[in-house]
Amino acid sequence: MIGDGFLDGPFVGTGAMTNAYALRGSVGANYALTEHTSLGVYYMTKQHFRFKDEVILFNQSVSRDVHLALPNQVGMGVSNTTLCNGKLLLAADVLFLNWNNAQLFKEIYRNQWVLQVGSQYQLNRRVCMRLAYAFAENPVDSDVGTTVAGIPVPGGVSAVKYLQAQFAVVNQHRFAAGFGVRDVLPGIDFDGFAGGMFEASEQLGDLTHVSVESYFLGVGLTWRFDRGRWGVN
Repeated sequence: MIGDGFLDGPFVGTGAMTNAYALRGSVGANYALTEHTSLGVYYMTKQHFRFKDEVILFNQSVSRDVHLALPNQVGMGVSNTTLCNGKLLLAADVLFLNWNNAQLFKEIYRNQWVLQVGSQYQLNRRVCMRLAYAFAENPVDSDVGTTVAGIPVPGGVSAVKYLQAQFAVVNQHRFAAGFGVRDVLPGIDFDGFAGGMFEASEQLGDLTHVSVESYFLGVGLTWRFDRGRWGVN
């Protein structure tokens, strides 16, 4: 995978939005334990961005590169279609995000576990309904220093707490619901979903408080090309 990242800030100083590109790879395996139960596992590498000349820190004259990485991940899951004559799919995943190996984030986050559970019910041959819930540990680290991404932050711990607040995704409870329709056009499937993260807040030091709440909508189209030749129905 190729990622295109944009960064504006988060350090106090003179800066502008810059972009960078980074590669990421993943590998996984799935095993059919029984006719109705499958086990899966995957590994995803970290994704390292280098934002060149991103910021000139306060009271300094030389521009600094900012190195930022998304963490490597490990996931394990299980799914089952025993119930409702095979119409109900139940699935659960456990993910581990290694923030301690991710540039910039390793100074403001701690390693994180995520539990995801989901279900899909097949109303008929074409239409299905979906419902999901995820619990993600709050990754914000209460113990921070005065350096982030190799850059001594002017203002010390209080300034690092302010920087940390810009990445403070403290929400632990997330939910989503959606549906899928097969063959809205020949060979084309339509999916839609809505979800959100319940409001959560945290005090970061004496001067910084964060409160985060988020909701989202999404749609997608899947094109199953040349289905006749491959025998996909």
